[in-house]
Amino acid sequence: MQERRSATRIDKVFRVLISTDEFGDQGYVARNISATGMFVEMAEPLPLNTKVIVRFTLPNDDAAICALARVQNHYYVHYNDRDELRGLTGVGVRFLRFVPEAGAPIPRDRMH
Repeated sequence: MQERRSATRIDKVFRVLISTDEFGDQGYVARNISATGMFVEMAEPLPLNTKVIVRFTLPNDDAAICALARVQNHYYVHYNDRDELRGLTGVGVRFLRFVPEAGAPIPRDRMH
């Protein structure tokens, strides 16, 4: 099967802070990041097309890298773990743009 993704993916697990107007700030586990998006584990996936701010915190640093993104897909993954069936839910987010003022509050007019 041929890979459809054009961007190289990094399969690392890391913490992100996702902010939305409707749901506030919440910490999640993200993985499988590329230049265009990533997968975020969520027990209760955000609605499709929800605009979010993703903050990637840097260890031992107050700085953060921020991106504006949109929820593109919902995923429900089932897998075996030592002969036990497990499940994982989450969302695929697509990066819209990165915010140059890393860690700074996002002005309202830049959310749209």
